[in-house]
Amino acid sequence: MINVRERKYEIGVLRTIGMKKCSVISQFVIELLIVSLVGLIIGAGVGSLCSVNIANKLLESEITNATEEQNNIMENFGHGNKEMNNNNMPSINNGIAKINQITNIEAVVNFKVLLELLGVGLGLTLISSLSAMISIANFRPLTILKERS
Repeated sequence: MINVRERKYEIGVLRTIGMKKCSVISQFVIELLIVSLVGLIIGAGVGSLCSVNIANKLLESEITNATEEQNNIMENFGHGNKEMNNNNMPSINNGIAKINQITNIEAVVNFKVLLELLGVGLGLTLISSLSAMISIANFRPLTILKERS
């Protein structure tokens, strides 16, 4: 909607020289779709490249904090013999089951997820462009040109 308000004079000129409302509306919708598509592609690409590394760093920090906390509890209250798992991390035994820690996240964004993301993003762009379409349809070209100061 902001884009339409900023380009109101351009719409008035296009309509005055004889461009049909449908053409002006399709021009704005196509512009919005192209900008949204480029933004979604860049965002999905950067997100898929960075997310696994960031998640693994956060997981590593959380494991370190949990291990330190468990060691503090064992030192302060005594817990008997610590059992070590295959990662040299203490296995926590709460009397019910042994809990092994996850040390690495391997997430891959597949093609289906990217297509769904693009579909939702472009769908939202089309829905949001309805307000621009309604606004463009209500503009009277001569009134727009007269109001310009």
